[in-house]
Amino acid sequence: MIELPGLAAEIPDNWGCQGMLTLTLPSPDKNVKPNVILTKELLPRPIELNEYFNRIKESIQKRGIKDLKISDEREVVISGVRGKMMVCAWDVSAMAAMLQKDRPDAPPPSVPPGQIVKQIQVTLLKDQLAINMTASFPADKFEIYYRPFQQFLKSLKIA
Repeated sequence: MIELPGLAAEIPDNWGCQGMLTLTLPSPDKNVKPNVILTKELLPRPIELNEYFNRIKESIQKRGIKDLKISDEREVVISGVRGKMMVCAWDVSAMAAMLQKDRPDAPPPSVPPGQIVKQIQVTLLKDQLAINMTASFPADKFEIYYRPFQQFLKSLKIA
């Protein structure tokens, strides 16, 4: 059974459940949508937490965002499951410029320099179950959105 607000579905016992869910936090700014992207994945083989997390961290660093800064990295335990958390930030205009290079035929995104996003990456590993959360908030309102995100993390129940 999958249950989301406004949606429910019966899932056959022989189906796997892997996927991605995007949650948006309320925001008075109609242009900015603070969000949390949650993914659940069954890994093909067991892997050590630091090795798995370092792969994620490396993929973020290899995106080529020139002003990416990592401000915090630590171990966490959520719902009894060990994990790692990282906080990083960058100028959204740098990301927009990078996306424009990847899609030269698309209209250029209009993002003025100086709009900083702060992102929290949380990775949890339990056996071969990997849960990743990426929470992106405007840096100038980070503390406002970080508090409900922390409550969300405390509410997680991992079977």
